[in-house]
Amino acid sequence: MRQYIYWIGPYRYNWHEELEIMLILKGNVEMNCGGVSYLLQEDDLILIDSNVGHASLARSEGSIAMVIHLDPEYLREYYSPIEDYRFFGCTGGDNRNSQEAKEIRRAMAVLITRMDTANPLERLRFEQGLSHLLLLLFQLFPPRRIDRSEAAKTRRQEEMRGSIVHFVEENYRQRITLKELSRLCGYNATYLSTWFKTNIGLNFYDYLMRVRLREATLELCSTDKTILEVAGDNGFGDVKSFNVCFRKTFGKSPGEYRRQILAENKGMDFKEKRRFLPLDDTSVNEKLESYQLEFESLWESGALSAGRRLMYQEMTAGILGQTEAVRQLSRNLSDQVEEIREKLEHMRKTL
Repeated sequence: MRQYIYWIGPYRYNWHEELEIMLILKGNVEMNCGGVSYLLQEDDLILIDSNVGHASLARSEGSIAMVIHLDPEYLREYYSPIEDYRFFGCTGGDNRNSQEAKEIRRAMAVLITRMDTANPLERLRFEQGLSHLLLLLFQLFPPRRIDRSEAAKTRRQEEMRGSIVHFVEENYRQRITLKELSRLCGYNATYLSTWFKTNIGLNFYDYLMRVRLREATLELCSTDKTILEVAGDNGFGDVKSFNVCFRKTFGKSPGEYRRQILAENKGMDFKEKRRFLPLDDTSVNEKLESYQLEFESLWESGALSAGRRLMYQEMTAGILGQTEAVRQLSRNLSDQVEEIREKLEHMRKTL
């Protein structure tokens, strides 16, 4: 498992073996996932399955997300065979502020503060917290079992997607058409057009434009190239089409974007794939604390069910009991140290 917080950049399409849980801490983010587009607002959650292609696009400046990547093997003991299950879910206006969503946000906030510890008790608490998070998550977004034929179709789609994405990544600076892609994949252009919309969530030319914009924004922030040079080097026919596309996507011109980003991020290495934020960042720290307070308010209001309140009480009692045991051990060690010190002092005087 990995967990981190990062700034969401212009556009990034990828897929991986791990399940992904994303929580928007700040801003608005467009997610293209499994052929569908979702507009996520602050406090929204999305659960993305293993090997499902997805892309994020920040729709407002300074958008921040917390992400958990989890190896699916972790779930095999509970959902087996794991290959036959699909995991997905997304909050919106109807359940963003539900009891379950608030509990999940609080659980994620607690987990990230307990990572990378060598203390055995803290590691056990972390495992307990992770299990509790997954329980809440799958109650909100129940996993779906599929048949083997659907699984085989999914694997074929993954192979096709890999070939297409690789071709675009290698050739986005050039003029690319659906006809060229059809020759590469062995499908006709009409089928490919439908495939893009169904599997990536965008039509082919929108996807190609976003890849070009991704690279163009990187060059705007990391080079001294003129706007004309950036446009030409990234597949745009002329500056006018670059400006129109850029303003439509980001709400500002390339020049305005460059000035704002450079002013707000002095010394930043924009060539990094992700720009991570530390937990002691002021905005991050305040947001994580707000999730804790939100949960405490939920507790005090009595909104939690009696069973769930009992569970939390038992967890708290267990933690307090462990803490008291550690304190008692510390007192015993102190007494032993004092006893040894007295014996040494007695021996010194005797000698």
